[in-house]
Amino acid sequence: MAKTKSRKSVQSHFDQSIAQLSPSLQREMQELRKQEAKILKLLSDPTKAEQYLSNPLQLLQSGGIRVPTLLKRRLQQFDPNLAQHLQRQSYALPNGQTVTARIRVRFTQGPKEG
Repeated sequence: MAKTKSRKSVQSHFDQSIAQLSPSLQREMQELRKQEAKILKLLSDPTKAEQYLSNPLQLLQSGGIRVPTLLKRRLQQFDPNLAQHLQRQSYALPNGQTVTARIRVRFTQGPKEG
């Protein structure tokens, strides 16, 4: 029974996150969500996850993911320099020590559908 509650809370979170979008974009997000398992499998490869940061549309299409029209248009406007924005930055502390921030993007498995 705990799995059912967990699945409902994840579904509810997804519904809440797309509630602010237009109805047509909500439909497209729902359509893309049906391919979630395939997308997560694709992104489990660290090299492909890195490629996703620079060109998500190309990676999804090369992985056989059908991207709905409105989402495709939005992804075509994606900033290809995002990976550069996520490069490590070093900060010097007052005591002379240098600290380097490390950003890690991790894709996790969502609930099993159906």
